[in-house]
Amino acid sequence: MAYLQPSIQIILFLVFAIGGGIRFFQPIDVLAKRMLWVSYFSPGIVRSIALVEVICGIGFILPFFLAGPSFSILLYSGCLLIATMIGAVITHFVIGDYKEIFGNVCLIGLIYYVAIPIG
Repeated sequence: MAYLQPSIQIILFLVFAIGGGIRFFQPIDVLAKRMLWVSYFSPGIVRSIALVEVICGIGFILPFFLAGPSFSILLYSGCLLIATMIGAVITHFVIGDYKEIFGNVCLIGLIYYVAIPIG
């Protein structure tokens, strides 16, 4: 059980930092073919969302490398990503892309488990 939270942190880093980086550098037309939501937003918004994901993903792995209490970085990264993912759930619901909502809700649960203190 002691390895569960660090393992989830690494998974969230991989999902958001690497996934956001790929979305940040790929052309918008390539992204629009794979992701329905991209066609509903301007390229600047899509790049901004990707940049937020990269920065917050790095925030999940950063506490492993910092000495001392670095919980606030994890908390702030988690809160920003939860807000971003809630926006993703709302967007997928509005555009009718219902199959993506379950994955977003699962990611919100993992982020909450890692970033928000319990007890």
